[in-house]
This record gives sequence, structure tokens and C-alpha cells, in this order.
Amino acid sequence: MKKLIVAAVMCVGTAAFAQDTTGTPQHPAPSAPSSQQINGPSTGIEAQEVGPAISDTAKKVVGKDTSKEAAAQAGMWKEKDAFSLEGTVKAKDNDDITLARKDTLPEVKLDVHDQTKVTLDGKAVKASELPEGAKVRAKFQLKGDDPIALELKATSPKATK
Repeated sequence: MKKLIVAAVMCVGTAAFAQDTTGTPQHPAPSAPSSQQINGPSTGIEAQEVGPAISDTAKKVVGKDTSKEAAAQAGMWKEKDAFSLEGTVKAKDNDDITLARKDTLPEVKLDVHDQTKVTLDGKAVKASELPEGAKVRAKFQLKGDDPIALELKATSPKATK
């Protein structure tokens, strides 16, 4: 008998909690939000269409690619945000240059890109043309963990005294 009473109470209690206080779709309760409140005003444009439309418009106005990668690459070459260091050329390649630094400071390997400004005694040269032992003042930025050379100003080893 106790089990029967408990079962009846459970059924009635569950049914009471399952009642929707907002009524039914055909007969909503007075306090229920209207479909206008639930769905919001209609603009005739789906939300997933907005982002691409803004991007396309921005490309037309600016006349450039506005992708995140292009924006990050453009920010890479701002010299005002660059780090600087001094050292002498220890090794070089078309893609990178290794600079030895004074005292106990470790060597630095900088990636050299086509946009990197490289000068030797004030004349524009390629990074591979820098002689070993040339003193270099470098400006660089980090792209992830890689130091990217923005500018390499070198002086010939024979020109230094």
C-alpha cells in the first residue's frame, strides 16, 4: 500500500511540475513572451550572411585583402615595434643570418625575408653578400618563436677601427 501511495504521489507531482506556465501555442498565457519578443525584429538578412558581406565591402573600400593573415603580416613590418640588437656576422644564408654577440650573450639566428632592408656601409645588398665579421645593428620582430629581421645595417670589418 505504501508503494502504491508513493507511486501516485510521484505521478501527480511529476505532472504538476510538467505544466507549462506559459500555456500552449494555441492559447498562450498572458505573461508569455510574444513571437516578436522571442524572434526579435526581422531585417530580412540572416546573421551568417553579415560577416562575409562586411568583409567584401571592406575589401572594396580599402582596396586590399583584409584577412587576418594579411593584417598580421602588415603589422610585422612596423619598425617602431621592433626589437634591436648588435653583433657580428658569424654565418649567413639566403634565408637567415647568424650573429655572434659580445660577452656571454648567445648567438642569434634571424630569418631574412625579401622585405628585410639590408645595407652594407650604407649601400643596399643581399644578406648573403654580408662578409663574416661585419658589425651589424639589427631590428627584428618575433613571429611566433621565430625572430624575423626587419632591418640589417652592417659595416665592413675593414672599415671599423
